[in-house]
Amino acid sequence: MGEEKSVNNYDIVYIGDSSNSNDDHSISDPTIYFRNISLSYFAAEPFEMLTKHNRFRELCLENDNPEAHYIEGILQYFVHKEKRKGLYHLRQASIGEYRNGTYLYGLLLLALEHYPKGKKYLDKLQWKENLSTSDYCWKRVKKTLSTIPAIMETRYYTAMVNLEPWTECHPDNMAEVCKHCYYSKRLTQFVQFAMNQE
Repeated sequence: MGEEKSVNNYDIVYIGDSSNSNDDHSISDPTIYFRNISLSYFAAEPFEMLTKHNRFRELCLENDNPEAHYIEGILQYFVHKEKRKGLYHLRQASIGEYRNGTYLYGLLLLALEHYPKGKKYLDKLQWKENLSTSDYCWKRVKKTLSTIPAIMETRYYTAMVNLEPWTECHPDNMAEVCKHCYYSKRLTQFVQFAMNQE
């Protein structure tokens, strides 16, 4: 039996499979299990964790699962309108090195006009060396946020305008960015997306 693929291409490991007697049983430690379990399904559908899987969400948060902090941050910030709690959980996701959490946390700090701190978090994704990580994170964050209605706030637009570079460097070209326009373009992407959610 061993491992096989499910219809969703996830690996299925059968419990009780004795084909390998040298298995590492550290996964039986609930702390490790809940801290490391992938929550990618819930990251794409955060309301599922809010409504149907509340106890599971609590266990993952209690054991510091970074992806659970990301989901909780989104739910607190955008659904419950508890901004401080939301930012706390997104920061915890970033501390746990969950890149989507780092990206969204940095983006929201920019949107709230905390520019130096927002830039610091976005810089953790090393966009100056390669934009692919930032691009991937934005794609994933956008997918998650597309399930949340009415995320736009007037102050995001104000922050975007205030962050625009003085010089017209690389207008409308996301592939061409520099230290003057990267943050502005990322925040503009977010604001335009948020406005279209209305």
